[in-house]
Amino acid sequence: MTREESDIMKDAFFFLRDHIDPPAVGTPACDAFWEQAARQLSELGAKWNNHPLALEVLPAIYSYIETKCKRKAGGGT
Repeated sequence: MTREESDIMKDAFFFLRDHIDPPAVGTPACDAFWEQAARQLSELGAKWNNHPLALEVLPAIYSYIETKCKRKAGGGT
């Protein structure tokens, strides 16, 4: 693993850590949470100059967090 790949994975870990407990869809905190998550994801993509690893890992984490959010609201699996 290159240093760049390691640093991307470290950023992905921290992104997941910071967003692991999303509010349920439809709650007052939901919109603010997703606006912040999308902004941070965009910033990370720019930081890594759209590196292929960042483009695969970060959206997958975002999707996983979205699944957790839907579960809290009683939807999804």
